[in-house]
Amino acid sequence: MRKKEYVLFLAMVLTLGLLAACNGADEDADTDAGEDAAVDEENGDEGEEDGEAAGEPQEGGEIIVGMQGDPNDLHSAYAADTQSTDVTRMIHAAVTTHNADMEMAPELAVDMPEVSDDGLTYTIELHDDVYFHDGEQLTADDVVFTYEVFMDEDYTGPRTTPFERVESVEATGEHEVTIELSEPDASLESSALTYEIMPEHILGDVPADEQEEHEFSTSEAVVGAGPFSLEEWDYGTSLTLEAHEDYHLDGPYLDAVTLRIAEDANALLAMLQAGEVDHANIRPQDVETANAIDDVNVVAEDGYNYNYIGWNHDRPPFDDPDVRRAMTMAIDREAIIDGVLQGHAEIAHFPHHPMSWAYSDDVDEIPFDPDGAIELLEEAGFEQNDEGQMEYEGEPFSFELLTNQESHARVDWVVVVQEMLAEIGIDVQTDTMEFGAYLDRIQTPNYDFDAIAGAWSLAIYPDPEPLFHSDQYEQGQNNIKYESDAFDELAQDNRSIVDEDERAEAIQEAYGQVAEDQAYTFMYYPDVHQAHREEIQNFQMSPLSEFFKIEEWWLEE
Repeated sequence: MRKKEYVLFLAMVLTLGLLAACNGADEDADTDAGEDAAVDEENGDEGEEDGEAAGEPQEGGEIIVGMQGDPNDLHSAYAADTQSTDVTRMIHAAVTTHNADMEMAPELAVDMPEVSDDGLTYTIELHDDVYFHDGEQLTADDVVFTYEVFMDEDYTGPRTTPFERVESVEATGEHEVTIELSEPDASLESSALTYEIMPEHILGDVPADEQEEHEFSTSEAVVGAGPFSLEEWDYGTSLTLEAHEDYHLDGPYLDAVTLRIAEDANALLAMLQAGEVDHANIRPQDVETANAIDDVNVVAEDGYNYNYIGWNHDRPPFDDPDVRRAMTMAIDREAIIDGVLQGHAEIAHFPHHPMSWAYSDDVDEIPFDPDGAIELLEEAGFEQNDEGQMEYEGEPFSFELLTNQESHARVDWVVVVQEMLAEIGIDVQTDTMEFGAYLDRIQTPNYDFDAIAGAWSLAIYPDPEPLFHSDQYEQGQNNIKYESDAFDELAQDNRSIVDEDERAEAIQEAYGQVAEDQAYTFMYYPDVHQAHREEIQNFQMSPLSEFFKIEEWWLEE
């Protein structure tokens, strides 16, 4: 299919998507690769404002924000999707966090940790005026308890890597924590210490392997020390958060925030038009409509994430890097960006974002080349039969491409990918699932997929190991079972390198190996758009979170 024909096809896809809006889905409900963040970059949209504060903060009032899908878990050790991490950050607080300049900053800690000269001892002084929502004071014991959940041999979550080098965590004072490492870890402050602290007085007697499903993690029984407390969770409809009056940092200025659950992006836009929500993430194709709504500002920024197709290397022929490369060559990513995303994205060739210090453009940019894809597949043992179908091991080759229904863009582009691969004789069956069911199918221990279309939010201080190291298959995030001795060797020592320039070089080499092996087909880096009422002041857009620093938002009377 030539490009002009794709444009027509893509137009049809978008039309079908709009017609199917009643049951459709949209916006990136990204899986989350750890903690994340980004830097702003102008995307050229006109009429956009940054929502800066007009004066001194005013207390009081409520806002309603739209969100696609409920969170799956509110325990920091298990929250692994965008909705869960966004809500978890409102309810809980962590030792360290990221500020608006994409730098590490203390949150529960008074200052950044004191690190010994050998890099093996971290001493953390906590604020002495931090209280959980139920009135109990947060102390060093809560920090020790939380980190030991991640280190427990019965821990069932995906975040073991950040604590691999932690030998011990000890309360060395009521508000002082000392962490001893087996070897230096340059990522500790930006990974392990950013996980929110759980209350020992509530979960201390709950075994680690039962905390994920405990009512604390899945209902309004949750108690945190963050700026908002969860008062009501009407699953599938809304979550009601109220201001935590004893929050130890600035804010919250709003009395309450209601998270209104929308079925899909079309429903979210309709809510915005009807004045039923005051803030929402919107699709690129909805920017013009949102800008036309009275008293609504639309803000745009580079998204600090990428979309990808993950090939299950445990299922031949996707264990062959040449086959994966051929798949990438057969997909016209530029046409998808132009047609599905209306140009609001950039082709991805590398496993991290161009804004990052860990990014490198010194990689092989794989072009759209369907004829070259066919040649590679034939060299890998495929044969094209008389009907034009690609056969593998004597049978017409077919596979399933799975994604989550909440992402309207991905639901659209997997259909386009299906058509593009059909052009070289490959049959693709697409399937979309509710996000929780999707995660259950693709994560440990099931790994029941041929290929998945997903997205990863990215870390400011990345560590390539959790996603791609061979040790991270059984109970980690390497669900595609990527195995590369070269990558393992390049990546495994990166956390020991304290000098950022040297560490960047090590990470770039490791990520370069992933790109060369086409562990994923890297699709694109998307732009993100958010719309909010003009009355909301001090709105801070950040790729860190859709609700970045929401405790510092306020309403102008």
